Amino acid sequence: MPGYKIVVTWEAIYDITDIAEYIETEFGKKRADRFQNEIQEQLALLSERHSAFTKTPILYRGYFIHKNLSRLP
Repeated sequence: MPGYKIVVTWEAIYDITDIAEYIETEFGKKRADRFQNEIQEQLALLSERHSAFTKTPILYRGYFIHKNLSRLP
């Protein structure tokens, strides 16, 4: 079964960039680079774990928002 395509919005890209800049200022470039690599790894994992997510009726720019079922009580 194919995985989902993960769409990273411009808003998310700006947020990640802002966070990485903050981390670089406070903790150094190596830690900021590690943060960005960790984000990329987690996004790749999301596309593989599609069965843990259910579609909601919420659309964002033509894409359905999915809910993580593994975190529900």
